[in-house]
Amino acid sequence: MLPEQTDDNAICRVDKLKAWLSSKRAGAFLITNLTNIKYLTGFTGSSGYLLAAGGKAYFFTDFRYKEQSVAETRSCDIMITKKDAIKFIINFLEKKKIKNLSFEDTISYRTYAQFKQRFQLRALRDTVENIRIKKDAEELRHIKIAVQRAESALEEIKPRIKAGVTEKAIASMLGESLKAQGVEKIPFDIIVAAGRHSSMPHARPTEKVLEKGDLLIIDWGGESGGYYSDMTRTFLIGGGNDLGKKKEIYDIVLKANKRARDSITKGQSAADVDSAARTLIAAAGFGRYFGHSTGHGIGMEVHEQPYISAVNKKQKIEENMVFTIEPGIYIPDIGGVRIEDMVCVTGQSAETITNLTRNLEIL
Repeated sequence: MLPEQTDDNAICRVDKLKAWLSSKRAGAFLITNLTNIKYLTGFTGSSGYLLAAGGKAYFFTDFRYKEQSVAETRSCDIMITKKDAIKFIINFLEKKKIKNLSFEDTISYRTYAQFKQRFQLRALRDTVENIRIKKDAEELRHIKIAVQRAESALEEIKPRIKAGVTEKAIASMLGESLKAQGVEKIPFDIIVAAGRHSSMPHARPTEKVLEKGDLLIIDWGGESGGYYSDMTRTFLIGGGNDLGKKKEIYDIVLKANKRARDSITKGQSAADVDSAARTLIAAAGFGRYFGHSTGHGIGMEVHEQPYISAVNKKQKIEENMVFTIEPGIYIPDIGGVRIEDMVCVTGQSAETITNLTRNLEIL
């Protein structure tokens, strides 16, 4: 049965998928990734499969989600499975006389083995992800709200960040503030790393007490409507001695961040954007202290395409892509600096959609 209401975005997205499948002669395509299913249909439950076949889309779920799927799912026929969902889908495919089945290459081996017994299989990589890579107006609206919520949350707790406070206390305060801003799901574990801990890009908050002269990295994000934001700011705790080196690396990272954002043009490769930041840091003598990629796409997942990496030479920058720019320098025993912003490609260049100051703040 079909839901009475329709959603233009969901219909458009499924139509894009059908058109792509037709152009590639991919035949029937089974989608198992729940994020991709949510993107295509609107379904937010934890159990479901989407099949595109013969110019139609079929959504399979179990009794628990019968009403929810009718309320949420758009642009497809809803099929309620009995007991073993995979066996149900296999029987459905056989009734439709489908012999060739494409599937997402992230499928589990157990599921693959079940289908392998009955069908000619073809693995597809990043098919829906390549549709998701360009955000529509509604997605961009939610992403910008997610940015605003994250920024407001940090601004609210910033006066309480000072020497004597622990990393864990800051992470807890920030998490509570994000919830107060309307964030339903904090997108990832908040990173708060001070002093020597800040030289570890993904350090977890500890009971370490902030001390005078510490570099402090805070990496956090917001959410709106299932879409996320991701940003990082680095602060310097006031006082202390020998701050010259810390201010030097901050200035280099700040310049690398700006150069990469300014370099973005439609049609260039993702690797070129990475190079804009990486070559500046290397020229300053700190290349070996910048070991991660310059950025990543963000939307329904915190890390998604496009990946702004030195090895991603084939990926071209396109309009309405949203991704981060986050160069960093991490020096053991001194500390680290990362400045992470989010950009949206508009026209021939990119708009920076994160708004907090990038100038060094001494707290």
